[in-house]
Amino acid sequence: MSENSKFNLNLIVSLEKKLERESPEQCLFIAVILQALLDASKPKLKNEEETISYERQRATAWFFASVGVTCQDFITVCDHAGVEFSSTRMFAQQLIKSEHKSRIRRRINLLLRKDLPIKIT
Repeated sequence: MSENSKFNLNLIVSLEKKLERESPEQCLFIAVILQALLDASKPKLKNEEETISYERQRATAWFFASVGVTCQDFITVCDHAGVEFSSTRMFAQQLIKSEHKSRIRRRINLLLRKDLPIKIT
């Protein structure tokens, strides 16, 4: 396993731990990041619908915008999720280029579908 894939798995493990112990609001922001990772890393298919391509481009732009509202929204979501925006951006870049993309995407999908305890306060 390369260093690249070890980094990816460590970040996913960190997010999984946060999902299990943080507030529902923070979990929501983590889920936004995880879904954007899935959208940005979705494999391109020959005859895919235009909406799929459009969503992939939007998610990618969200991670990599360096100025403007999109950039500020990304930073705000990362802050509310309790993650460093620069690390998240680097992770997205590595995931998009990863040889292990399908395995990591499967893990993200499992996290998003996991039944987490709901804390009622």
